[in-house]
Amino acid sequence: MLIAKSQSGKMMDLSLKKKSDIQALKKKKWYCPSCQEVVIIKNGNVMCSHFAHKQKSDCSSFSENESKEHLLGKKLIAENCKKFSIPYELEAFLPDLKQRPDILVANKYAIEFQCSPLSISRFKERTATYQDNGYQVIWILGEKLHLTSKPTKLQRNFIYLSKELGYYLWELDVVKKQIKNNYFLVATSKKLLRKEKKWNLSHVNFLQILAFSNQKNEKQFYELETEIELFHQLGQWNHQLNQRMPKEMFLQQYFYSKRLNLRELPCELMLPSYKSVLFQEKELILRHAIYELLMNKKKVTKEQIYEKVFQIFKEEEMESYLLVGKRRLIKYHVSLYLCFLLQSGIVIKKENTFIFQMKKLNIRQIEKEILGIPLKYVMINK
Repeated sequence: MLIAKSQSGKMMDLSLKKKSDIQALKKKKWYCPSCQEVVIIKNGNVMCSHFAHKQKSDCSSFSENESKEHLLGKKLIAENCKKFSIPYELEAFLPDLKQRPDILVANKYAIEFQCSPLSISRFKERTATYQDNGYQVIWILGEKLHLTSKPTKLQRNFIYLSKELGYYLWELDVVKKQIKNNYFLVATSKKLLRKEKKWNLSHVNFLQILAFSNQKNEKQFYELETEIELFHQLGQWNHQLNQRMPKEMFLQQYFYSKRLNLRELPCELMLPSYKSVLFQEKELILRHAIYELLMNKKKVTKEQIYEKVFQIFKEEEMESYLLVGKRRLIKYHVSLYLCFLLQSGIVIKKENTFIFQMKKLNIRQIEKEILGIPLKYVMINK
């Protein structure tokens, strides 16, 4: 912890003090602002200077196992806020929430620098409490949780969604003093696609960094060779079904109930080849619901499509991602699939109505697909 109280009740912030000045403060008595127990100053050369409880404590707000990385991360953000005159409170206690974010910025951003794994239930509890009380929670991941390949179940919960960036995730490298935004996160059968934007906390205003997620930026695109991607995806499914993997078995059972076979899905459902990093395999269920509705009704509005898909996902179990929201997640992927249906000529649009055209696609005639942000999908024929 970087904050403690003096005997007179004055708060002391070690993040802005020099080691030589901190040494003199060791002679005074200091108290934890949460549990009121006596704390001591640790001013060594390995960790950055900090307060610690004198003995094993039951303090619920501060952990005695706080890492060097976590202390440094909080210190870096605090120094940035101080430098750029941004209102902030380090280790702020929010009594109505009974929670203490690492830093409260501009009285609305609850910054959580997460350096070690935590349970998803604990993550959801903390996030929901912030959101229910009007705070915008910004989770920034430390080195152990940095994205290296396709996101894990825990990492998926830290993902955000914006119109300008698509899916994105914040990371902090305390050694380089660098914040990174991994954005335009898209899954393929082979790998995770992503773009990166980096800022040095010594030079760039923290609020300007956070604003990146909603700013108009340079347009970004991915290209995939459709036939190669689908061949690889079908090979993966075939192997996973032979191994009786739970996700693929679930999909197989779902499509079997619809008189379809996962190994032989029509390309009208297989495309777009790009997959959601959050929806994962259940994106195929969304596509089938939309395609079936169009095929049966011939003419539908976007509102009717939403109603159908929301109903399907009330009945189907679906992971909840609090930083995105279920309805927003569904709407984003409905929009992507409708982009594909329009681009391929499977539907045409007149005013707010989508009209089914009974068109079948030939995968061998499609050369590649292009996906862009803000959301745009293009299919190039051979």
